[in-house]
Amino acid sequence: MSILTRGLPEFVVCRGERYEIETDFRVWIDFYERARERDIPGMLKVYRRLPPSLSEALELAAEFGRGGALPYGSGHRGGRALLDYEADAGLIYAAFMGEYGIDLCEARLHWYKFCALLAGLGEGRALSRVMAIRGMDPSAQTDSGRRSELRRLQRIYACPDRRSLEERDADAAAVLGKFY
Repeated sequence: MSILTRGLPEFVVCRGERYEIETDFRVWIDFYERARERDIPGMLKVYRRLPPSLSEALELAAEFGRGGALPYGSGHRGGRALLDYEADAGLIYAAFMGEYGIDLCEARLHWYKFCALLAGLGEGRALSRVMAIRGMDPSAQTDSGRRSELRRLQRIYACPDRRSLEERDADAAAVLGKFY
């Protein structure tokens, strides 16, 4: 669906019935934060009135969220996040103010508009540069000095690891399991 030809959606359809959904970008940033924390009741706050099926409600909400062509923050390279809405809040704010003159503390933006504007940020913005550093593959650097510098910058600009201790242990065990 194109926002240019069909406008911005305000609802999802479940079993033939419309369910109004919150569209403000803040609500959707919170949705993704809640999803990361596996907080299902928090994720469902995007609805003004819940659909009858919890699984369908979550599926439709996720589909709506992706419909905004979720920007490069949804992608990972090697398991590393490129964007963290909480940690990068200042950079996001500065980018929108500098690029578009939009004060995100005061603006009301539909999630789809927010995503389109975020994806369209110029390469000269600090946020764009940080995300580019996070997404680069150090092994693609032929010069060992550049490779070392890129790894150093990636440590500095890495998104916070928000996994629980149990999740970190499980991931470490999975990696070790490959060697044994």
